[in-house]
Order: sequence, then C-alpha cells, then structure tokens
Amino acid sequence: MTALQPAEEHAPELWTSPSAFAYVPSVPGPALRVMLFLLGVQEPGGRIVITQEDIASALGMKRSAVGLSLQHLQFARIVWKERQGVYQLNPQVAGFTTPAEAGEAIRQMKEAFYLDVEDFEERYQAAVEEHQEALKRKAAVRKVPTMPPTDLAAHRQRRSGQGRRAQTATTE
Repeated sequence: MTALQPAEEHAPELWTSPSAFAYVPSVPGPALRVMLFLLGVQEPGGRIVITQEDIASALGMKRSAVGLSLQHLQFARIVWKERQGVYQLNPQVAGFTTPAEAGEAIRQMKEAFYLDVEDFEERYQAAVEEHQEALKRKAAVRKVPTMPPTDLAAHRQRRSGQGRRAQTATTE
C-alpha cells in the first residue's frame, strides 16, 4: 500500500472497535485531523508508512504542525513512531481484518499503553507537562554561558603579537 491510497481500498477489510474514540484525550484540533487521516491510510494492524511532508500535503498543513500533532498523539499513546516515516497506531484504535485479530493485538499490549483506563486524560496531560518542563530545562542550559565572554580585541592582539615574535625568531 502506498502512503496516500484512499481509505476506501481497505475499508471493507478493516475492523475497529466502535469505542475507539471514547478514549481520545483533549488533544489539539490539528492532532485530531492527523489522527483521522492516519486511520484512513493505515495498513491492517495499524501500521502506517508515510512522511510528515506527505501528511502535511494531504491535509494542507505545515510540516511543523504535523510534527507537533504527531507528538501530541504520541503523548496520548494513540500512535508511536517506529522509525523515520513509519508509525504504528495503538491496537485499541487501529483497524484489523477481524475482531479476533484486534483482540489478540490488544492482549499483547503492555498495560501502560491501554487507552481504556480512568486516568487516560491525566496521563496525557502529565506527558505534555513533562515535555514542556524538559524543553524549559534545555532552554535554561543553553542560556547559561559555559565560559566567560572572550575579549576579542585582546585575543587578536595577543595572537598578532605572538605571530610577529615567531616571524622575527625564524628570520634571525
């Protein structure tokens, strides 16, 4: 399947739980658009091979907005990135060929990735806050100078003085 084939080609093949959307936390609107798009282009089992640029082009969004949307979907544990251009939908929202396949995939999931838990919204919010705090820590580290500022004029003068001494020593 190519990344942008219409969902109709797989619609008769895919089965998903009707309660799949009951456990979507309050992600930003663009993230919902990306999620719905991913649901439409997934392979059976929820695997998606597509670039952020292709998603952006298909949805008329900027690539940076798609990246941020995917990040929110990852915080919500709805999708995860396997590698560059390959994503996997959570089995609780992914489409499968049969309900039995869906059930088996869900049984094999780690409990931390379950969406049908009471605190799914709190887990999402905590992941977003943790990410924002990490960004603040990185920004603070970047603002702290590691060395005092260099006096460029004095540095150039020292270098030019050393250069002249070296030239006079070699000519003698």
